[in-house]
Amino acid sequence: MEFFTVEKVSPSTTGITDITGVHSFLVEGEKEAVLIDSGTGAGDLKGFVQSLTQLPVSVILTHGHCDHAGGDAGFEKVYLSEKDWELAKNHATMDMKKDYVSFCLGGLPEGMGEEDFCPVRTKASLPLVDGQEFDLGGVILKAVAVPGHTKGMTCILNVTERSILFGDGCNPSVFLWDEEALSVEEYRESLMALKEHEGEYDRVYLSHGPKVIEKEILDGVISVCEDILNGKSDKVPFAFMGHEGLLMAKTPAGQGERADGGLGNIIYNSKKIFKSSIL
Repeated sequence: MEFFTVEKVSPSTTGITDITGVHSFLVEGEKEAVLIDSGTGAGDLKGFVQSLTQLPVSVILTHGHCDHAGGDAGFEKVYLSEKDWELAKNHATMDMKKDYVSFCLGGLPEGMGEEDFCPVRTKASLPLVDGQEFDLGGVILKAVAVPGHTKGMTCILNVTERSILFGDGCNPSVFLWDEEALSVEEYRESLMALKEHEGEYDRVYLSHGPKVIEKEILDGVISVCEDILNGKSDKVPFAFMGHEGLLMAKTPAGQGERADGGLGNIIYNSKKIFKSSIL
């Protein structure tokens, strides 16, 4: 079974897509390499990465969900915001990995079992903090905290190539509803802080859907936040993996698109709109 496909997206960066469509990004410098996110854990990600580079590889996790932290057990150094350590422990379990792959593919492929997944990581992660830099040798990466999707959600800026991985921090369908998510009001504050970095990048990468998207996605999602806060959401009912009662802010028109032609959307919990509502 072919678990991964690759695409060179810049001189230093290779996009790796797993069988569920989740993207990880291998960034290579002259001395070291960093794998940003580790997918669902389906397949031998470490072996696959070793076939792409001979450099020592560390992992940076944007956040602790199983579709991003699922394959991290094969790597020695894994960086993750301490705010998501408990989330990764509880979410990147073998059952969650299998459930996610099964959900995405309409069932596990015939013959695919637990032995086809990366084991659950038992070694502690290393702290990842806002502003932290990684010098790979000719390529500098910088962590940019964008809490919202999770408390520890972190975007990764490639300072050298002027690109940034928004990942799940800001995308066409931001999930902002589970217990680890912040309120819409707090999320907007995080996006406004992210906007202060706008002059540092020209290219935006995502973890789901298209690998590359327009910079304007940030303004689009900020606008959606404001519509929710002002009671102007379309309030489209939404369900995901057994979770009911969620709302999509803007009426969809296909995968990742909106009926009104706008860019960006949010799936949210009506009880987590304002800070005061979740205190």
